[in-house]
Amino acid sequence: MHNLLILFFFYLIILISTLGFGFLITSKNEKEISLGIVGLKGIFILILLSYVTNFFVKHNFIHNSIIILIGLYLFASNFKIKNYLNNYKLIFILVLISFLGILIYKNHDDFFYYHFGYTLSLVNFTKIIGIGNLEHGFRTPSSIFYLNSLYYLPGINYFMMHSGASLFMIFSNIFFLEKIFKSKINNKNIFILFLSLFSFIFVNTVFSRISEHGTDRSALILIFVLSIIFLESINNKNKNFNNFKNYYDKILIILFLIISLKVFYLIYLIFLFLFLYEYNTVLKDTSNQKKILIDKFTILFCSGLFLVIFTMFLNTGCLIYPASFTCFDKVSWAIQIDEVKKMQEWYELWSKAGASPLYRVENPSDYIKNFNWTSNWITNYFFSKVSDFILVLILILITVFSFFNSGLQRFTKIKFKFFYVILLLLFFEWFYNHPSLRYGGYSVIALLLFIPMSVYLSNVYKTENILKKFRILILISILVFISKNVARIVDENLKYGYQPLKVPYYNINKKLFNYDEILSKLNRASAKKNNSKLLIINKELLKEVEKN
Repeated sequence: MHNLLILFFFYLIILISTLGFGFLITSKNEKEISLGIVGLKGIFILILLSYVTNFFVKHNFIHNSIIILIGLYLFASNFKIKNYLNNYKLIFILVLISFLGILIYKNHDDFFYYHFGYTLSLVNFTKIIGIGNLEHGFRTPSSIFYLNSLYYLPGINYFMMHSGASLFMIFSNIFFLEKIFKSKINNKNIFILFLSLFSFIFVNTVFSRISEHGTDRSALILIFVLSIIFLESINNKNKNFNNFKNYYDKILIILFLIISLKVFYLIYLIFLFLFLYEYNTVLKDTSNQKKILIDKFTILFCSGLFLVIFTMFLNTGCLIYPASFTCFDKVSWAIQIDEVKKMQEWYELWSKAGASPLYRVENPSDYIKNFNWTSNWITNYFFSKVSDFILVLILILITVFSFFNSGLQRFTKIKFKFFYVILLLLFFEWFYNHPSLRYGGYSVIALLLFIPMSVYLSNVYKTENILKKFRILILISILVFISKNVARIVDENLKYGYQPLKVPYYNINKKLFNYDEILSKLNRASAKKNNSKLLIINKELLKEVEKN
């Protein structure tokens, strides 16, 4: 039992420390204070710190303990800020609930394939150049690895290095709930309330198993957050500089987090450009332009993107892997262009249901061209995963609709059509290039259904007693999350003998994990060869170690 309490203690400490770093870049004078956004800001700062410090020091006990303590100090310094206090109870409740999600015996398949290995490399080494030569999973680093590397802590070692996804989920949930319960209910914002409700239900029922989040689902959750902020911003009639700045800061934070989790989400920068276009009257003022250019969030956002792209370059020789046109094959650690192109084809082949660990279509190059893949994709992927997902969405829509459909009461003009067109374009981009739900499909498809339903419900339901029904649906969603995770823990107990009350840690299968040993050998060989502490992995070094 004491191991469980220790694990929960560190889980709570990590969350509180994250809030502390969020306070660091949160103005005390903000009109609307969101602890959900504060938490996401904290994750943003921690990711930046993780990228920067790993160039100089290992993320060992000392480094991580200092980071956590700084965060706790920052939290303590801001604990009594007015408007925050009422939300701490909510956070503690959500922490208790979400803690069920990180109690696992078996992580997802990619965890030991490369997630754990990459994260542990940040703990045991300073920045490794050319680590992408070790295994193709190491070529696409996600910021969640850098976040999780900060959770290698005394007393629990690496058993919190899967909890980053839970933090994304908690703070996003807080954001959704704050939108619902802290907003003044009126004709102007009820659409946002409904969309926040749909988002909360979706996240906690569809993404209930945190161990499956990997590098994908945190970004998918944040797309809901981004959409709500963006739609709220364009429906705000007071397009002055203060409102612009309020939305601008949040959009930059969320966009960075999404892109850093999966770099192919660079395409979502379109929302930033659309937002700037919507507020073009504000930006016509040259003094406002200057303010934005030197704004701390602009600087942090650009610095963050640079770090993400630069890190990928140091890993692979490519600015955006596996986009071969961004690769520099002249650097010693670069992945060969032919290999990059093969991996690009493989990723596309896999997402179009043309390959699996035990299966691959004939003539992959021809298969992925144009729409040659569609019939096979429909048979082997749509009717096995997409159709089930759509049925779940329909069930969510029907459930909410049954609660609120009560006949037309008013009509409120809501600005969303332009945004919806962009969503449709993103859907077609997703379908044509990488039609796997994990690559953005979950969020885009859900939003395409949730937004029009939110528009409709915002025009048919009286505002009286609306929060009571919201509470019922939120409670049902939480109960679904709890029941699914309890059922999972019971199942893991039956299959593996998992007893979280005694040993709450996930299983370490050392047969599947040996990258730490390999990196140590490469480091010793590199030190002898180059007389340098800097580890640069290339094909020659790998061959040399294999011989010995």
